[in-house]
Amino acid sequence: MKRMVPYILSLLLGMIFSYMLFNNADFNLDNVFKPVGDAKGFQLGVFNNYETAEKLKEKYNNAVIVKDDDVYRVYYSILTNDKVVSKMEKHLIDNDINYYIKTIKIEDEEFAKAIREYEDNMVDASSAVFSSLNDLIMSKYSEE
Repeated sequence: MKRMVPYILSLLLGMIFSYMLFNNADFNLDNVFKPVGDAKGFQLGVFNNYETAEKLKEKYNNAVIVKDDDVYRVYYSILTNDKVVSKMEKHLIDNDINYYIKTIKIEDEEFAKAIREYEDNMVDASSAVFSSLNDLIMSKYSEE
């Protein structure tokens, strides 16, 4: 019995210290794994095979193909600023491009920062500059 006392005492002390440590600590892992933010993706189509998605992508220089589970999505643009989203909607309607707006989770801080920087310039940009800045955003996304 004398040999058991140190073991029981060390277990009790360990439980007390661990209770104090874990009770006062904030182990919120949401900040570590949380996406940076939401964006609006202007989706042109969804396809079961890559070749069909590639055919649609060829029509639009800046479009990117994203594999999402078992489908391939073709995006024309990915934006976060509401004014720029409205301007992009007008641009696509004026050019007779059919699209669907899909909410996308952005997990890369660098890409989110690049979108914000380009969008600041897109608000008051001419049509040609607007398209060029969109091309830059999509090239950044394809690098991701």
